[in-house]
Formats: sequence, C-alpha cells, structure tokens
Amino acid sequence: MADTAVSAAKLPPRDALAFLRQKVPVPAATWTDLWHEAHSVSFAVAGATSKAMARDFHDAVIRTKEAGGTRREFQKEFDAIVKRYGWEHTGTPGWRASIIYDTNITTAYSAGRYRRMTTPESLALYPYWRYRHHTCQHPRPQHLAWDGMILRADDPFWNTHYPPNGWRCHCTVEVVSQRMLDRNGWQVSASPVIETRPWRNPHTGEILHVPVGIDPGFAYNPGKAWLMNEGARVVTEPTPKLRPMLPPAQDAGPARPVPVRPAVAPSPVPVAPEPVPDVPKREQAWRDAIVHLRHKPVGTVEAGEIPAHVRNALGGSSPVVHLSGQTMEKQLERHPDLTDDDYRMLPQVLANPAVVAASRARHVMLLSHAGRLYRAIVKVTGDGKENWLQSFHRTNAVEGRRAIAKLPLISGSLDDLENDAPGGPPGNPP
Repeated sequence: MADTAVSAAKLPPRDALAFLRQKVPVPAATWTDLWHEAHSVSFAVAGATSKAMARDFHDAVIRTKEAGGTRREFQKEFDAIVKRYGWEHTGTPGWRASIIYDTNITTAYSAGRYRRMTTPESLALYPYWRYRHHTCQHPRPQHLAWDGMILRADDPFWNTHYPPNGWRCHCTVEVVSQRMLDRNGWQVSASPVIETRPWRNPHTGEILHVPVGIDPGFAYNPGKAWLMNEGARVVTEPTPKLRPMLPPAQDAGPARPVPVRPAVAPSPVPVAPEPVPDVPKREQAWRDAIVHLRHKPVGTVEAGEIPAHVRNALGGSSPVVHLSGQTMEKQLERHPDLTDDDYRMLPQVLANPAVVAASRARHVMLLSHAGRLYRAIVKVTGDGKENWLQSFHRTNAVEGRRAIAKLPLISGSLDDLENDAPGGPPGNPP
C-alpha cells in the first residue's frame, strides 16, 4: 500500500487543483459547445454526451494530478472509461487522452499562476508582466514574436492573450518589477493593437473573429474568468476598497482595473532565522529569498553564484544564478521532500561543486557536498547574459556516479563523490 503521507506531499500547487475541482462536468457533442470563459467553470470532452462520462473524465484528470501522476497514468484511466461506456471516439486513443490531459493541466497551472500574480501583494511588487515563449519542436511564429514583450499587468492584451494560446501551447507569463526593468534595460511596450481573422465554426457555420496567433477557442484568460466567477459566488466577503498602485501607463490610456482575488487568509511564510554569524550577509540574503520563494512561488530571486570555471564552461558573462517561481513550482511537485534547510544550502551547492559535468548544450550538472550530497542543473541563456537554475534535489554517491558516468567532466572526478568527506556524505550508501 502506498504511503499516504508521501502521496499527499506530491500534490501539485493547490491553486491549480482548486481550479480543476471547481469545474462542473457537462456533456458536449463537439469541442465548440463550450466557448472561451465557459471552460473556466465547466469541464467537457468533445463527444462525451453523457454527464456521467464527463464526470468520470473530470475525476480521472484530478485524481491523476493529485497523485503526482503523468499523462501515461491518465491514459490508463482514459482507456478504462472508454471501455466502460463503449465510447466510439475520433482520433487514436493516445492522441485523444493526451489532448484532454495536456489542455486541462496547462490551463489549470495558468489559472493558478494568474491567481497568485494578481494578489495585491504581488501587483505591488511586480506591476509588469512579460510574455515568454518556450522551446518546442514546432514553434508558432506569432508566439515567438511575443516572446520578451513586457506590458502592464492591467493591459487589456492579457484578457485575450494570456497563455495557453492554443493546443499544445506552453507559453507562460512571468512577473517583472521596476528593479528588473532597470537592471536589464527592458522597456515596457505600449498596448498592442489586436488584429483578428475570420474563422468559420465547422459545427454551426457561424463566422467568428479570432485574434491572429490564437487558436479558435483560446482567446480568453482562464484565470481571470475563474476569479470573476469565484468573486460573484462569494457574496459574503467584503470587496477590497483599495488596489495596489501601478506606475503611470505610457501610451496605454487610463488605468484599467486589475482583478483582485477575494480576501483569504494568506499562506504562512516562515520567519527568516537569525543570521548565522559565519554566513556572509549576501549569502544570508540569498537563503532568505529562496525560502520565501518556496512558500510564495511568484517572481524571480538570486539563488547564488557559480565559480569562474563553471561560468566559463557555460560560456556566460555573469556568475549570478537566478531561480524563478515557475521552476520552484516544479520543484515543489517533483521534490516535495526538500525542506527549508535544504534550500538554504543551495548557495553553497552552487558556489562549491565537488564535480561539474556538461549536461547538454548550455547546461551543467553540479554535484556538491553541503552536509549531504546535492545535485543541481544550471543553464545559461542563448545570449550568455543570465544563468538559471533548472533543478535541485538530494542524491547519493551511487546515483551521482550514474548521472555523470557518460557525461564530459569539467572538474572533479567520480572518486570525489566518496572522497570529499570521510565515509562519504551523510546518508550515502557505504
């Protein structure tokens, strides 16, 4: 029997799960039966014309994500549901299950991020948002064109262009502070003119106007629709009288209201421990920022610095390693065993790797003894200006040796994994 405590620890971010759970299963003959904002409060699968079948698919998506499962686990449940109802659907089973799962999970994470990004605290610190396109096999030209564009958080562009912006779209939005603008020399763009194209609904014949670059049915903001519906239901809670002040817009017209999440008790953030006397102030600041991000994964923090030989191997110009809230969300899901104390070790792991190996293009793997053995992956951006942490977790000598066995070593050796400390780091197998 699986350890229930371990299973519970692998829960994904609660806002994404909350978004999935509040949906109401509804039958649908075609994928256009629900349109835009309706998807934020309803769950439907094209062709699943019985409410019971829709409910079973809905439950299967939630159950898979709650258990920390994958698309393959959902595929098994999908096949069982199809068999139980004798459903004859179009498309191969693998393709159909993948589309259902990916679309619902991507949208749920997007809505969860939007919910956190629009809290008064977040908007006060990060009044701008930046569109990010991520590497994929078949990139959409328009999504690539939006990559790096920075707009005010209340720009109307986000009402229709907040990702996902199509099937299999994995674009995201990241928050930006005034300090980040100044440090990177970034500019805030004027509100874009939204161009549309005519599109004929294949099931009704209706001609609709769809924004260029957006797949039909995706021109809405799932998080905003969710919060607006949630706010309409929660009539007993007082409406906030104040909203955070945003800097004056340039060429963006009068300030527009930003959806504010209904008042709820904030998640507890641990009080930073008293600085350890032998820890430099800068490292202490890194530690505190990382732990704060662990409990509120919004924004970006500096996680430490890599030594010169690692920076040279990456081909970067800066020693600083950044850690984003989106990466921290993945960390919380994939490595729920890591504690605040583990994350406080991250600056040391980055600064003092025992072994460094070339992971893949523009990536390095670091193995470091910091009381125990940790493994980290760091990548450099294409222009060589920024380093970003990709993953961080505990490991041991056996797993560490296996991980770097076939990788080009930059520094250190396999023997260093055992010889760096008498008997190997604590917790390692003999």
